[in-house]
Amino acid sequence: MTGCQVKVLVTVINRQNCGQPEQLYRDVRDQGITYLKFIPLQARDNPESITDRQWAAFLMAVFDVWVREDIGRIFIQLFDSTLEIWRGNPQQSDCGAIPDECRACPIRSLCSSDSPEQRGEGKSALCAGYQAFFRHSAPHMRVMRDLIRHHRSPVELMALLQQSHRVS
Repeated sequence: MTGCQVKVLVTVINRQNCGQPEQLYRDVRDQGITYLKFIPLQARDNPESITDRQWAAFLMAVFDVWVREDIGRIFIQLFDSTLEIWRGNPQQSDCGAIPDECRACPIRSLCSSDSPEQRGEGKSALCAGYQAFFRHSAPHMRVMRDLIRHHRSPVELMALLQQSHRVS
């Protein structure tokens, strides 16, 4: 019996590997990995922990490659869950109590609010990074959502981006 082989990779993003996000993503993709989950290293007193700016830069750079080259081929957990939220399918958060400052946040519906261990007493140390990523990806998420609503594939966004790149 033959079957489809699915390769999944969970990658912890730290100060060492966050500096060349496009290269890291392409290397992983070229190994045949089709499902990715990126986990930011965010631990108190760990010199390898990343900052919110590093996390944002990493996510935005990977997203920019993925949205132009790999929609429908490579599945990245954060991107997929963000699109599902854009489509009106909220994600279940298992993080317990949400801090008051998060309740009033305009992007709360997109945010998983991190786990209590990552968050500590207040909002996530990576909050600004997530906010930057959600703002950055919003125009493309909106287009993918609308394509799906019209019974079309979000893969079509890649062709639209190639056309707009040729025009500009």
